[in-house]
Amino acid sequence: MSGLQTFDPDDLYCAHCHAPAAGMCAGCGALCCADCVELRMGWTRQRAVCRLCLADEPARPSARRWRPWALGLVAAGLAWVAWLWAA
Repeated sequence: MSGLQTFDPDDLYCAHCHAPAAGMCAGCGALCCADCVELRMGWTRQRAVCRLCLADEPARPSARRWRPWALGLVAAGLAWVAWLWAA
């Protein structure tokens, strides 16, 4: 047996400031304390997102949600008008 011993911390620590961790980031899964996360509204409930994930977040995340629906409705409307025109 060598003179080295494994290190087992008695508590889980924040990946950003090394304070005791409160939970995991919803974006990347890193352990974070309450001071290093921000609560953001998800589809149905709030999510705790860390600093790095907030920096990577686009400026307008809501546009990403409605744009495919709007394009689909416009395409369906155009198809319906073309069908009426042909009939």
